[in-house]
Amino acid sequence: MRSAWQKWAYWGALVVIIATVISVYFVATAPRRNAEKQATAVAARVAGVQTPQSFYLFNRNETDYTVGGKQRSGKNVFVIINAKTGRTRTLAASSGLSAAEARQQARADHAQATVTHVALGLYKKIPAWEVTLRQRDGTYQYVLLNFKTGKPVTAS
Repeated sequence: MRSAWQKWAYWGALVVIIATVISVYFVATAPRRNAEKQATAVAARVAGVQTPQSFYLFNRNETDYTVGGKQRSGKNVFVIINAKTGRTRTLAASSGLSAAEARQQARADHAQATVTHVALGLYKKIPAWEVTLRQRDGTYQYVLLNFKTGKPVTAS
């Protein structure tokens, strides 16, 4: 039978481990949370997004933050923000594919793969969905789809 100090040591160690895991998680996710908070503020200021509904981090040639949401008028828009320059581009959500449609399009073209991530951003000044697919053998494939047409964008 364990003594009282062993029980306290066991529970104390468990509490320390749990607190460490939680701390590491919050420290590791802080940059993304800060980027999302700043991007949401920019989208509200530039395009009047009042109800943010989605946030995407797009890394290709440059890093873009994209906020999707509703304006006061009820219109759904995407605001793409260049992380380095702060330049913005606002797109009407109705003028192109949704995230679900981009997933579906990539899935139709690559039936053996599983979609793991979707992000909207600018690739060579063209709005594009980046769809990450995981193949059965564990490798990853990235597909770029033109936001407006849904056709593949050649990545060179």
